[in-house]
Amino acid sequence: MSQLYSSRQLVFSDDDKNDKASISVTILETFDTSSSSYGLYLWPCSPILAQYIWYHRNDFIGKNILEIGAGTSLPGLVAAKIGAHNVVLCDDPKPDKWLPLIREAITKNQMIADRIRIEFLDWYDEKSIDELIQKYLSMNIDIILGSDIFFHKKDFETILALLDKLFSHGQSSLKFIGTIERRSRSTMLKLNHLIGMWDFKLEMVPLKNFNGETIYPNIVAGHDILLFSITKE
Repeated sequence: MSQLYSSRQLVFSDDDKNDKASISVTILETFDTSSSSYGLYLWPCSPILAQYIWYHRNDFIGKNILEIGAGTSLPGLVAAKIGAHNVVLCDDPKPDKWLPLIREAITKNQMIADRIRIEFLDWYDEKSIDELIQKYLSMNIDIILGSDIFFHKKDFETILALLDKLFSHGQSSLKFIGTIERRSRSTMLKLNHLIGMWDFKLEMVPLKNFNGETIYPNIVAGHDILLFSITKE
């Protein structure tokens, strides 16, 4: 890999000293935060979502998972490590650095390659969306993941339109679980307004409910991270 990339190992384990269960996941990231590469950096939202998956791992074992805007793909890799049946990792085809990065990351995480699929998804391109739906929604995707995909407010409604289309072609129990950084007061005001317009239901999940407030303080400290689910009314 290029010298612009570095590997990082993250460990997820239970606080209960009687339970020794733990996993380690290796991700690759770039410290080039230019507009073409910022999705390939481990932003604070990612380990929070990964911790949620680890804490609620019994809800993910044997399930079919779709991660959109995957970037470093930490949540999807954690889902695969804990026993998800299939994990589809999707990101924008424009950053040509993503494909070699995620392929290399998969090789660094043993025994999960056979359960991971990699796909390009441009949520501004209807053909790209339709191809993804045709290829994967028939496998009964159970959960859609998204870490910090609500980054630019100009993209919020486009992402919700994508979720609406995925919900309409998916099973009735399909839900989205994601994290967002509240970078300004208007972040959640904008999202909540659009959620109502699209007839979605948004449910906030306190970080303390899954030990998310204590995970990786060297990455997360100082960032106002929220975790939530979205379902179709």
